[in-house]
Amino acid sequence: MTRQSSTTAETHARHATLSVTNLGGIDSTAVEFAPGVTVLTGRNATNRTSLLRALNGALGGTAATLKSDADDGQVTLALGDDEFTRKYTRTGAGITADGTPYTDADALVDGFVTLFEDNPARRAVERGDDLHDAIMRPVDTEAIEQRIRDLRQEKQDLEAERDRIGARRDTLPELKKRRQTLTEQIATIDEKLTDLRNEVADINADAETAEEAEALMDDLDVRRQNLRETEDEIELVESELDALGDELEETRADRARLPAETNDRAAIDSELESLRAQKRQLDNTIASLQTIIEFNDNLLDEDSPSLPGVDPDDDAVTAALAPDEAQNVVCWTCGSRVERGAIADRLDDLRAVIEEKQADRADLTERIDDLEEDLQSVDEHQRRKDELDRTIEQTERKLAQRENRLEELEATASDLREQIQKLEADVTETEALRESDLLETYEQISDLEYDRGQRQRDLEEVDAEIAEIEALSDTSEIEAQLGEVTQELERERTRIADLETDAVEQFNAHMDEILEVLAFENLARVWIERRTDDSGRGPPETVFDLHVVRKDEAGTIYEDVVEHLSESEREVVGLVVALAGYLAHEAYESVPFMLLDSLEAIDADRIANLVEYFADYAPHLAVALLPEDAEALPADYERLTADALNS
Repeated sequence: MTRQSSTTAETHARHATLSVTNLGGIDSTAVEFAPGVTVLTGRNATNRTSLLRALNGALGGTAATLKSDADDGQVTLALGDDEFTRKYTRTGAGITADGTPYTDADALVDGFVTLFEDNPARRAVERGDDLHDAIMRPVDTEAIEQRIRDLRQEKQDLEAERDRIGARRDTLPELKKRRQTLTEQIATIDEKLTDLRNEVADINADAETAEEAEALMDDLDVRRQNLRETEDEIELVESELDALGDELEETRADRARLPAETNDRAAIDSELESLRAQKRQLDNTIASLQTIIEFNDNLLDEDSPSLPGVDPDDDAVTAALAPDEAQNVVCWTCGSRVERGAIADRLDDLRAVIEEKQADRADLTERIDDLEEDLQSVDEHQRRKDELDRTIEQTERKLAQRENRLEELEATASDLREQIQKLEADVTETEALRESDLLETYEQISDLEYDRGQRQRDLEEVDAEIAEIEALSDTSEIEAQLGEVTQELERERTRIADLETDAVEQFNAHMDEILEVLAFENLARVWIERRTDDSGRGPPETVFDLHVVRKDEAGTIYEDVVEHLSESEREVVGLVVALAGYLAHEAYESVPFMLLDSLEAIDADRIANLVEYFADYAPHLAVALLPEDAEALPADYERLTADALNS
């Protein structure tokens, strides 16, 4: 299998220094990494993983964590003259990271550089998940699809431009034919213009003079028409004046026939007010008398249970024998003793007074009605008078307006007669010129000149279009661009499929080699099958199926399932999946490190062989191991102990 290129190895194989402050379990430390394999040895909880996670953060990954008792931390990776720093700060909303890491491709660093226990590829194998997502995660499929759309649009634009140029070149024969036709038409018009100009040269007048002669006749017709209209309006105004005069005379006669006003409205108003006051006074008097009578009638009623002024100690028998009128009562107004009959007589007198007052009120009412009729008559007389006065005033105003208008019209008619007389004299003088064909000839010349101008413009446009088409670039250049765009489009279309194929081939090849190197006794082959899932439940998807083939003691080959893999076998398969992604995505071109941790499930000898195998593909390989596992590795590997990690 092809190892990393020598150019890449030389580019990345530089000594590295890593400085860490307040990250993971580390307070502060600085370590160096020589090119090749660096082994971090120590027991658990000796900050081996913390150091590797800090290195992950410096490379651009997301694994580094801030120390729990610190508010800020930092990691700096120095490679030669280059330095890359990542700072972490605790805030109320969480922990923020800033700075300039080695790369901003965090998915690449987390997925294929940092092969920790929680690495996506290792976890996918452990859980039996589809390996496609784990391997293809760094691929920005949306960016690839957008690039495909852009290339497709560019290809369409180039094709449209090529077709446009071809279509325009196809019009050249027709345009040249059109140019020849226009040239011949212009020549024919020029000949006609020459003949007509020779004709008008024989007449001692120009087109303007001929037009003026025609204009005189037109002006004369207009003036005559205006005079007829003015005379018609004069007749109309005179008729209106006669009608208004008759109307004014009739209105004045109606006004004169109105009787003279004999009644004084103010006197009537005054008398009405006085009579109404007298009537109100009578109404009050009558109402008061009626109240008194009704009150006394009620008291004298024989059914009244008690009567003011009657002596309760009088002889009851005498009172019973005497008639009601003879009974004595004490007057409830003056206190003297009187007979009931006297009170009744007095009430009759009051009734007589009421009748007299009512008769007086009737007389007043009749007089008030008469005066109100007189007042209405006066008002009606005044309204009619005012109406006739307004009509007379309006009619006089209309008469004045019509008289002014008549004067204006007569002045206009007089002026038009003078203009007509002068125009008639001028028309007589130009009669000979008008009878000639000069004006018609000039009109023909004008029409031909206009027609020639139109054709000349058309000819200029055709010439310009022919020149533009002949100046168009050769389509060979466009065809070359089309070829390049088409090739790139095809590459982009197959880019994802090529990556998938390469990743599968890398895994299968490396897995064969690893199985041979690690010598698993009954594990004959582990390989990935790339297939398309077109189950109809959605768009077709690529699936990576992991197959396991075993060989028993008798040498029989049979296919097993992933779930039956041992823990160490799973870990090895997961690491090889990550290595395949590392190579397929050419991570060694972007990141000079590979980090290994959590290898305890694999025995020491196999770890040594695995590290040796992986070391061929990464400029720097940092591995965290327990001391007993580290002993199986070659002594020439760089080693960092727990003491160095906690300095």
